[in-house]
Amino acid sequence: MMQHKRGPISLEQSGFVDMMPKQLKTGVPLSSKEKKEKVSERISALQQLVSPYGKTDTASVLLEAMEYIRFLHEQVKVLSAPYLYSTPNNLQVHNALITSTQQFDYFITN
Repeated sequence: MMQHKRGPISLEQSGFVDMMPKQLKTGVPLSSKEKKEKVSERISALQQLVSPYGKTDTASVLLEAMEYIRFLHEQVKVLSAPYLYSTPNNLQVHNALITSTQQFDYFITN
């Protein structure tokens, strides 16, 4: 698995805040050109978050994002394990977390 060594990044540094619309449009359908531009902007923002110096094509950005999300899921499991096993009720939470991670992995691979 790929090792992720990223330092903390603020939303201002990531450029993600700049990508947010000033106003939310309600009920106004977007043209296909506007939709394509919106997707392109969001892929660019995602690329800045997961691999700021790597490849910029959409497939590579999405693959990096998937790998990073898997890494984060593993970190949640590892870091929360000591707290989850302390009481019987927490074991149920742990099992629910494992189930949601398995569902995510299934969704990503299929």
